[in-house]
Amino acid sequence: MLPDLDDDARARAEERLREQTVVWLTTVSADGQPQTSPVGFVWDGESFLILSQPGQAKVRNLGGNPRVSLHLDLDGEAERNSVLTVEGVATVDPAPPGGSARLSEDEAAVYVERYLESMEWAGTTPEATFADFSTVIRVTPTRARSW
Repeated sequence: MLPDLDDDARARAEERLREQTVVWLTTVSADGQPQTSPVGFVWDGESFLILSQPGQAKVRNLGGNPRVSLHLDLDGEAERNSVLTVEGVATVDPAPPGGSARLSEDEAAVYVERYLESMEWAGTTPEATFADFSTVIRVTPTRARSW
């Protein structure tokens, strides 16, 4: 659930999180520099699932500071609730050496359904994607804002 939103804002946020396939993830480096990256995600109503290649700056940053923010691009056509920002705490689950992302069967199925067309466009398969993007990041929201 997205905390701190009224019913109207929460409904609009949930709709946008179902429709959008990219969210902007902001982490903070060891020297305090915020870094924002576009990432694919799955929102299950309680947490965000994000896959990353191991060793990326965002993964290193989370090792030192698990606090993050997520935001969607502005919906310029909406009169209300066109901006969504979510603050949260991330956990990182790296795959064992040479392994694939540790996802439940349901999580893997939802991720493939959501991104299969992108995978095919990139000339890859779900298996190759899960092997390449083998670090699982899960973000639990602590605060959400919409306006």
